[in-house]
Amino acid sequence: MPRRSSLPVAALAAALGAILVLEGAALAQTQTPSSSPSQAPGADVTRAEDQVVLSGTVSVPRGRAVGEVVVFHGRAVVSGVVAGDVVVFDGPIAVSGQVSGSVVALNGPIRLGSTASIGGDVLGSQQVRLEPGAFVRGDVRDDVTITARGAIAALGALLGALAIAFSALLVLLLLLAIAPRGLDRVAAAGATAPFASAGWGVVAALGLPALAIAGAASILGLPLGLSLLLAIGLIALVGSAFAAFIVGRLIVREPRARVGALFAGWGVAAALGLVPFLNLIVWALGSVFGVGAVIVAAWRVRTAAPSRGRHRVGYAPAPHRPAHAHGAEPATEPARAAASAAEDALFHVLSTARANCGARITEAQLRGTTPTAAARPQPTGTAASSGPIRAV
Repeated sequence: MPRRSSLPVAALAAALGAILVLEGAALAQTQTPSSSPSQAPGADVTRAEDQVVLSGTVSVPRGRAVGEVVVFHGRAVVSGVVAGDVVVFDGPIAVSGQVSGSVVALNGPIRLGSTASIGGDVLGSQQVRLEPGAFVRGDVRDDVTITARGAIAALGALLGALAIAFSALLVLLLLLAIAPRGLDRVAAAGATAPFASAGWGVVAALGLPALAIAGAASILGLPLGLSLLLAIGLIALVGSAFAAFIVGRLIVREPRARVGALFAGWGVAAALGLVPFLNLIVWALGSVFGVGAVIVAAWRVRTAAPSRGRHRVGYAPAPHRPAHAHGAEPATEPARAAASAAEDALFHVLSTARANCGARITEAQLRGTTPTAAARPQPTGTAASSGPIRAV
């Protein structure tokens, strides 16, 4: 009685291998079959040609030998000799002759006559009927699922996790190169304001798609809507990268290097990404939290007092004023403004005194002269012995 089981990967490889043989059809025509049960009288297998049909029927009459038989849509009827495999993707197979390889029907029944001789396996997605006297050297399996869905699904999940982890690492390295202090600010925002970061992340996760759909629904906002829809994936990836760095900063705290925190957080995210179902939750929550932390950090920078950085060319910094005597604290901004106003008033007074006494005093001399020396006029016709004022 035929056994029922799932098709192994080797069976699918045999089926796909029959297609790949088409690329070397010229070589296959001169190949001699390696294992043939027996040769029919008058069949010359040394000059066998491959039979490939997209839609139709491949018939191998008695006394004729062919190489591979591949039918995409149709049927295959073998009464002669087939040096290779017989593969039909959509249709039935009837064999009363000899097949050196395997017989595979991906979507159709298989019937083996009493004179059939198969050197490999017989694999079918539907019923496989063997008449008395039929010989099969390999396995006979019917009602099988001819697909590599399980292997491809497992490999696809692994490749997806590795691709996301690699992309997040590239984003982190790029951010570390162009905005290292931005990473620190986002990490501080996520660590000190987790609830605010999560809340703003939820707002962004709901608001951005809604804004994109609303923009795409209108003619004027169509470019903006389409751009947002295409950028949502990138925003989510950047958010997950920021979330990984926040976790890394909790592990490798300051003042240690940012690189250590980067790889620590990325390693945790990559390890969790290999766990099925859990990786989806980690990616979703990490993206939302990371985007929210970016919003909180940007708001803090916007509302913070401007810092005194390097002066631009042509900008004169305010003169340094020493602290008051007896250990007093430096003057505050209002006191500095008052001192500047008093200095301007003193300059005005000295200028008036210069005009009244007819002295030639430069502005630099006025700035460096005390009120007592500058305001005291010199006798007319006599030269001063010292001081910045010279009589005319």
